[in-house]
Amino acid sequence: MIASSIIKNWLPLLALALVLGCRKDYKEIDKGSVPLQVSANTNKVVLNQKNESGDGIVISWTSGSNHGTNASISYVLKLDVQGNNFSKALTEDLGKATLSKKYSVKELNDLLLTKWGLAPGAETALQAKVIATVDDGAGTKDSSALFSFLVTPYKPVSTTLYLLGDATPNGWDAGNATAMTADPAQAGLFHWQGLMAPGEFKLITTLGQFTPSYNKGADAAHIVLRENDNQPDDKLTIAKSGIYSVSVNLLDLTIEVMESAEPPYKRLWVLGDAMPKGWDIQNPDEMRVDSSNLFAFTFNGILKAGEFKIPVSTGNFNTDYYMPLTNNPAITETGLQLVMNGSPDLKWKITNPGAYKIRLDLQAMTMNIKPFTPFAQVWMVGDATPTGWNIDNPTPMVVDPADPNVFKWSGPLKVGELKLPVETGDWGGDFFMPVLNASGPGSTQMKFVPGGSPDFKWKITEAGNYTITINQLYETISIQKQ
Repeated sequence: MIASSIIKNWLPLLALALVLGCRKDYKEIDKGSVPLQVSANTNKVVLNQKNESGDGIVISWTSGSNHGTNASISYVLKLDVQGNNFSKALTEDLGKATLSKKYSVKELNDLLLTKWGLAPGAETALQAKVIATVDDGAGTKDSSALFSFLVTPYKPVSTTLYLLGDATPNGWDAGNATAMTADPAQAGLFHWQGLMAPGEFKLITTLGQFTPSYNKGADAAHIVLRENDNQPDDKLTIAKSGIYSVSVNLLDLTIEVMESAEPPYKRLWVLGDAMPKGWDIQNPDEMRVDSSNLFAFTFNGILKAGEFKIPVSTGNFNTDYYMPLTNNPAITETGLQLVMNGSPDLKWKITNPGAYKIRLDLQAMTMNIKPFTPFAQVWMVGDATPTGWNIDNPTPMVVDPADPNVFKWSGPLKVGELKLPVETGDWGGDFFMPVLNASGPGSTQMKFVPGGSPDFKWKITEAGNYTITINQLYETISIQKQ
């Protein structure tokens, strides 16, 4: 009974609260009687592609009146060239509770050029108005006063760019020019890295078309747009062969060509039936990077009779490849080229199966393929070894009777240095040396150094008994303290 009495006493208060709440809501959605007005953040704008993601124009309007109906309002924005009387208007249905519309520089420029066909560089007046529809069942409409503003569009630069010329990988073939990569963060900016030869080049925007092109401007750091054959055809030049990085800014009309300290690829593979893993593009044999020269790649191993080429990536046969200049050249030929998408499909050919050492140099753009015969004897020389720096009587290693490529030595080493000559009596002879100078017992790689230069050595920092094992073919080494 007590609970029932309490509920009965609170009901009138609850009803009063609901009524007051409704009245409060009514006041909040009553838009009053102020007429609909339109404005913008500026009445004059010169669009610039350098700021294409920035604000071109921000059009705003007041809510207008719902005429005391307690009804919501929907808005439609109309935009057109002044004088068209909105016959070619852009109509934006913006729904309810929206009181502004922003167009980026690029959006507004695209509208000016494509919808209304305006000329780049010419100032034009646009008009905006907003139509408000009151959701009162009668479809009451209000239209704002017109707002006019001036705008000047720009001509967008090309979204594609290609290197063309005898200094570039694909020469003067406009239908096969070398594509540059558009910078995703900045319009008009392009990048490319790769091998360039001594010669000339320019830039084209469309495959198969020699104009428009960008040619050398006032100096080697600037370019100029060449729109027809009657204009000067000055070209940029490359003085020497090398790996270059090229950056082009079409908005600033600048170009930067720098000889690169970085190789175009950090990993390369060998692919073909001459190789141990054959034509397995998912898992081909990987080449070894020379840690002291990142442009040099090697592959040493037992090859079969067959063909091979060098992909720059795995998993897809349509990748780019390093290939010979002609199909199946003599292995004494050192010419090398990068072939986009592997077409034409040129390959090296191994006719005599056996042990080979392959070395590719991306800086010199050379390929060396040499059959390998293991040296009959390998020695150790250095102040870490028992016989010291005596090149006439160095410490001999012992060949593995089961594999002529493998040599081993066990015994005491001092604190000091060592390297591995393949002949005695000549400091200018050939050596096996560490890939990086002063490598310690943890070293696992070595390389063959004709003439012994540069003069790298292993360094022993702790005296003791060691076992050293090398493989001449695979150019590996193990230095283990006992």
